[in-house]
Amino acid sequence: MDKQVDALETGRNFNLFDPNLPPGQQVLGLFYAKWILGALRAVVELEVPDVLADGPLTAAEIAAKTGTHADPLYRVLRAVSASGIIAERADGRFELTPLSAGLVSNAERGIRDMFLFASDPMFLRPYEDVAHSVRTGETAFEHIFGMPFYDYLKANPASSALLNRAMVQNHWPLSDRIFEEFDFSRFATIADIGGGKGQFLAEILRRHPGCTGVLADQAHTVTEAKQVLEDAGVADRVEIVPTDFFVEVPAGHDAYFIKHTLHNFGNDAAKIILGKIREAIGDNPEARLLIVDQMITGPGEWDTAKLIDVEALSVIGGRERSRKEWDEVAAVAGFEPVNAPEPGGLVMLEYRPV
Repeated sequence: MDKQVDALETGRNFNLFDPNLPPGQQVLGLFYAKWILGALRAVVELEVPDVLADGPLTAAEIAAKTGTHADPLYRVLRAVSASGIIAERADGRFELTPLSAGLVSNAERGIRDMFLFASDPMFLRPYEDVAHSVRTGETAFEHIFGMPFYDYLKANPASSALLNRAMVQNHWPLSDRIFEEFDFSRFATIADIGGGKGQFLAEILRRHPGCTGVLADQAHTVTEAKQVLEDAGVADRVEIVPTDFFVEVPAGHDAYFIKHTLHNFGNDAAKIILGKIREAIGDNPEARLLIVDQMITGPGEWDTAKLIDVEALSVIGGRERSRKEWDEVAAVAGFEPVNAPEPGGLVMLEYRPV
């Protein structure tokens, strides 16, 4: 256990901006991120964390279990261990740390599929030409792969399946704060728009037994939702509605909830989606639009949403938004803000129809 704690501290203290370099050269430390990511992706692809789940092993023992060569495997593991993600012990064996425990298949709150998805070439290669997006306003993804991101997923079922698995694992700790702080019990019926397999809606209903829900997403997306809802014990309180939210949204509900979806689209598309929700609300002044997404902080402040926004720009053609930008797209669709969450990280934005 001491080794794991030490490794965790190594990870926390790791600094990409090497203080041993002159200030004008420290940006070269960003190379470290590339080297670590490439090595760690190989380790995860080869299911090394799964092999180490039962206890420490030497590189030769891991190689025998994974069908790999011991020497190159050792060199890759040594590099990953230098960052504290896996621990290299004095006796020559490697073991998991708190930083790598979530990379084991089927780990509780695991992130293996999220990691493989985010580090897949379909996400990495567009970063080779972000300048194309800046010059043209188009996605670097389409420039490199010859088709838009979502068309690529349709043409590559394995990539689409990886996305679906990754989204099931996409549980941010900040989501728990939203569950705990927001009173969903105010609404008798909650429509989750673009809710995928329904895991977020299931958690809302699990916490609020007086509510019922509607899960609305494309037919191929909601096919596996029934099992998710049954596992959560809420299937009898959810209606599954296959739909395209650019065309139609189920009408007549008290709250329209849309989580981590609108950032996948540019402003024009977001306005269409919100417009369909406004049509579905009709003349009910008590109904609410609930948006769970990132809200960008002010100038110069550290914010991962600012980094994710570059991925949205270059890969899928979407965008992260500031409060002003959220209010602008909502206003065009016929909504005005109700609450005022602090920017930074995942927030719940509540709007009323006007």
